[in-house]
Amino acid sequence: MLYLLLIPGVSHAKSSSSKNQHQPLIVLLHGLGNHASSFKSMKQKLEQSCPDAFVFTPKSVEGMKSIELSISKQAEMIFQEICSKVANLKDRAILLVGHSQGALTGYAFLKQYEDTLKNIKGLVTLAAPWEGAAGARVDAAMLAQNLTASVLKDLRTLSFNLGYAKNELEKQLMLNVQSNQVVCSRPGGKDLMPGSAFLAEVRKSLHKEKVPILAIGAGQNNFRALLTKKKARRFKLKALNDIYTFFVVGEKRINGRHDMQVSVDSQHALHIVPKKKKNFTRLLIKDAFHSSYVLTVPVPKDKAILCHPTALGAVVNFAKTIFK
Repeated sequence: MLYLLLIPGVSHAKSSSSKNQHQPLIVLLHGLGNHASSFKSMKQKLEQSCPDAFVFTPKSVEGMKSIELSISKQAEMIFQEICSKVANLKDRAILLVGHSQGALTGYAFLKQYEDTLKNIKGLVTLAAPWEGAAGARVDAAMLAQNLTASVLKDLRTLSFNLGYAKNELEKQLMLNVQSNQVVCSRPGGKDLMPGSAFLAEVRKSLHKEKVPILAIGAGQNNFRALLTKKKARRFKLKALNDIYTFFVVGEKRINGRHDMQVSVDSQHALHIVPKKKKNFTRLLIKDAFHSSYVLTVPVPKDKAILCHPTALGAVVNFAKTIFK
């Protein structure tokens, strides 16, 4: 990773948001194609629970910028935005919190500016693709090959019981695969693909990282969780769950844990960081989804990882610990 040492105005920026220019800083970094507003619930919780901290949500790489720009470039732009809006940056204890791609952006930020900002106290990652997102390899041909009669039956059953047209989720799955192929051809998407140059650099350094990291993983991988409890008891959706696990995890493993987008192995960097590394803590929230939607289906309230009570509590506790 590049260490960008020629950086403007670290100690001269004016803050329009903070009265106390030495209070701790919490930076919330959104995921691929997303926006700062995705952290609305977490920002409110942190502001309530950590009133002495300034919670900042950068907006410089929202939406398409997080797709069109490499992760390292995004970290650079976020740093420039923080410098322009947060005074006395060198004097503040800093906590980085990132969701999905934003987690890797946080790590890139940490590495690119560790010589300039020696006060980064910790990093929290939520559903981070540390080892890449294996689902990126799924193309139209692979999807068509695996949409067996039993999988299509489950998709149509789910669609009907959610109140959608019979073939709605089938169509949405195909559209998502097509869209993902386009996204993965762009710099921000390429960086998330297993074996990318960016992830190779992460693999070289993460196991030696000295800054404390809390890796929070989400593990809800059952489409039945999108149904009401009464309906969920009636349908197993086994064929759909199994093939979707194969798409996301990348292997035909029984009960491969994932959050509908990234495997838990990847979220917890299980093949990169030793299990007993003291400053790399893993937490799995089994009933949390990666995001607020699966295909076009909204997930149950407070089950998306950025709104999940367990995730919110863990981030708050980590912040309080490192800011002591």
